[in-house]
Amino acid sequence: MTFTRRKLILSVLTVLGLDVSSLSGLFGGRTSEVLTRAASDSTDSTRRAISGAEVEDLVAFAEALVGAAPLSRPEREHLVDHIEHRAKQGSGYYLDLYRTTVHLLNRLAGARLSSLDLPRRAALMTRHRLMVSDVRPGERLGPFAEDARAVRTRTVPDLIGGYYGSPAGWAAVAYGDFPGKCGDLTRYTRAES
Repeated sequence: MTFTRRKLILSVLTVLGLDVSSLSGLFGGRTSEVLTRAASDSTDSTRRAISGAEVEDLVAFAEALVGAAPLSRPEREHLVDHIEHRAKQGSGYYLDLYRTTVHLLNRLAGARLSSLDLPRRAALMTRHRLMVSDVRPGERLGPFAEDARAVRTRTVPDLIGGYYGSPAGWAAVAYGDFPGKCGDLTRYTRAES
């Protein structure tokens, strides 16, 4: 797909809140086709971006999943990178999953999850069994059953994996050196005992 000045202008108009498709009647021929296509392209690109508020709520959720203390800045940054990377992946699978998760968490909390302190987040997650990824046959999942199932079986393992795949996660399980970082060279060069 080529990006022209026309598409750029139309995308800017769409971002500014103008309904570009309604302008197509003012132009004839190929221009109206391009206007309609540009409007749908712009909508797709907006749909593909995860918001800062959504990332904040997901990090708050992950923080309660992986520990009883607030995450440090580097730990949070690794989680944000993981979430943003997943959300940008091709088909929109993770973006939709993350949005479902945030929507469910905020409905259950009655506010944005990130606005709750860590003990209240943990209590909410315990009450609704959101920390348990195993869903038993016949288990009652509450008023938002399908969303709760998706969060428990897909989001929880993904966020836990994102945390434990980072240097902070490796340190939490007592590995001193993250893969790809050089460790203590004497450990590798000393004679075997």
